[in-house]
Amino acid sequence: MNRFRLIFLLPALFVVSGLQAQSPKYRVVSVPVAKGNKQLKFPWTGGMNAPQFSSCELNNDGIPDLFVFDRVGNKVLTYINLGNGSDTTFQYAPQYENLFPSDLEHWALIRDYNKDGIPDIFTRAVFFDGNPYVGTRVLKGKIENGHLAFDVVRPVLYYRDGSFDVNIWTNVDDIPVFTDVNRDGDIDILTFGIFGSTVEYYENQTVEHAGDPQYHVDSLKFLLETMCWGNFSEHGLTNSIMLNISCKGTGSDLYEENGTRHSGSTIFNFDADNDHDVDLLLGDISFNNLVFVQNCGDSSYANACAWDSLFPSCNTPALMPIFPAAYGVDADNDGTEDMLVAPNARQGATDVSNVMFYKGTGNPVCVVNYQSDTFLTHHSLDFGTDSKPVLFDFNNDGLLDIVVGNYGYFRPFTTYKSAIAVYLNTGTSTNPRFELLTDDYNTFSNFAIVGMHPAFGDLDGDGKPDMLVGDLTGYLHFFKNNGSSGASFPSMTTPQYFGIDVGQYSAPFIYDVNGDNLNDLIIGRRDGRISYYWNFGTTAAPLFHADSVNNFFGNVNVTVPGFLDGYACPFVTTDSAGNKLLYSGSTQGSVFKYLINPANLRSGSFQMLDSNVVGESVGSKSVFTMADLNNDGWMEYIIGNSRGGLMFYSDSVWDISTLPIGIANQPEHNERLFIYPNPAKDFVVCRIETGSITDTKVEVVNMLGQTVELDIRFAEKEIRINTQALQRGVYFVRIKTGKHFYSGKFIVGE
Repeated sequence: MNRFRLIFLLPALFVVSGLQAQSPKYRVVSVPVAKGNKQLKFPWTGGMNAPQFSSCELNNDGIPDLFVFDRVGNKVLTYINLGNGSDTTFQYAPQYENLFPSDLEHWALIRDYNKDGIPDIFTRAVFFDGNPYVGTRVLKGKIENGHLAFDVVRPVLYYRDGSFDVNIWTNVDDIPVFTDVNRDGDIDILTFGIFGSTVEYYENQTVEHAGDPQYHVDSLKFLLETMCWGNFSEHGLTNSIMLNISCKGTGSDLYEENGTRHSGSTIFNFDADNDHDVDLLLGDISFNNLVFVQNCGDSSYANACAWDSLFPSCNTPALMPIFPAAYGVDADNDGTEDMLVAPNARQGATDVSNVMFYKGTGNPVCVVNYQSDTFLTHHSLDFGTDSKPVLFDFNNDGLLDIVVGNYGYFRPFTTYKSAIAVYLNTGTSTNPRFELLTDDYNTFSNFAIVGMHPAFGDLDGDGKPDMLVGDLTGYLHFFKNNGSSGASFPSMTTPQYFGIDVGQYSAPFIYDVNGDNLNDLIIGRRDGRISYYWNFGTTAAPLFHADSVNNFFGNVNVTVPGFLDGYACPFVTTDSAGNKLLYSGSTQGSVFKYLINPANLRSGSFQMLDSNVVGESVGSKSVFTMADLNNDGWMEYIIGNSRGGLMFYSDSVWDISTLPIGIANQPEHNERLFIYPNPAKDFVVCRIETGSITDTKVEVVNMLGQTVELDIRFAEKEIRINTQALQRGVYFVRIKTGKHFYSGKFIVGE
């Protein structure tokens, strides 16, 4: 497997909080992972907990791709549509994720409000203009230098109330509807009002004022048409529907009649009965079901005439603990809109098998037909909520395996089920490959410990690494390694190890920090701080005590403004120069890096070297582990997050296809790679500026990272690639000559 080091020409991409990452980290998606006899299609996505789905054209091939925004961690995921059927049609393509703004929060939906064929974004807004305004922000898509980009056109949407502009309010946990309600050609809004019992209808005034420059398409001016669209209201306590509700009175009157409003509601619009108007599906934060509301009116006047609390009643109902939301995309490329259902809760909801796929039938008798509850998710690693990975040679074969703890798997009406999974490295020293050994090692879930966070190190002097497990309550639990050829932890040896209690969310790491040949404990905490317990015992009999602790290790605090907690998760290593380095994950998803000052172990501060080691947020609650997994001298990084999956990064480029779209690159070596003619028609020639081409391997890949088989011929100083079989588009060539790597791209034109 070839690796490449590329230098980005836009280092500002990695500037966060005023500190620049020392070197870019590159996404890796090609390392294979198997569960049983099944190889995961895209294991390293990071998981999904509360995904929101929108169709979105990403690669300009005319086939709708997929934009996913997960409100848990506010993370964008992008998928390219390959044009087959079912969810095998989508291929994870992280190279497009950097095209989207990094400040999207809570919900984000793709719509094309100005009909220019370029995706626009409607997302949650908190806008400050002297006073805070809560509502919807709109970002207009554009093509810039051949790639998708966005400009804010409305920091918050307003409607006209007499002579005043009033922000269109949306609850932080609501998902409104942005669609052409009255079928006049522009985007209108349906949303639950501030009192929460009725749906308010805001009519876009662009068409009504055609020709008026004050109502141009980007003005997005709305009129509050009615406060009880469809003449129905939703009961605040039961989520049942009351029909024939009048809009007489105020929203507060309806609020008083129907009880306490829901603190979150989702709305999905579709035409269930093919009568060319808008029907709705409603989800609520305290319930598992979707409520269908049928519109028996028309596009100009909505009137709800029937409702159903178990949709679809014709087959498997969409029940999703807890707080379901529905989204419309063509998931199988048959030209009919399908429906995806996923939780909308920020926490406390189904976190695996949590995307239901309903195939659209086009038949109003049964408009959708249930297919599965694992759309896309069964292709990825997912450990529920808050994945906590550690690289550790579990079977003592010289290859690092992956051990993963978690906060747990969601279970309704009881506590989370926390477990430890083990994926063995069944590859080689240069090509890792991981295969599931167990997803609940020794049924540790029976201990009923929530928030298992494993760490490994020899704590009893027998030469075998033992295991400590941190938990939600702040304690540590000791598991002695009784293995002979590999690790074996048959039972918990010592609960609440030495009575150590760091408050909440203990995240231990075992390392000899002070160089006395005794392993110490470095423990992250919920408050963003790190506790350092130095070992004052012996090799065979460690001792830790409240008197041997620095609760403000290096004065590190990874809590950032806007967050109440930090969720520090430490990792310590020594670099080639002998410097001890401290890394820590954090609640906002970035990884911090500090230089440990040996003189300041018991008090004092460490120098922060980097506030975002990987150059991007992985979501939230990042947990960091690193090693050189292929012995090429560059480090690899596996990172867990609140969505429960894993993300893989490296200091070297493994997968050219994952390089962020729109960022130029150049070879690392001084020798330049020339590719000509470019654009190409029948062939391209690759020539390295100096030296001959010997011991050479060549690979051509398309924009999806797929290897293309071509006729490649070698001469003394050049490589000739026949391109006649290639379709129009951009391709990458990867060349390995001896120990050197080169890469470049070429375009196949007419």
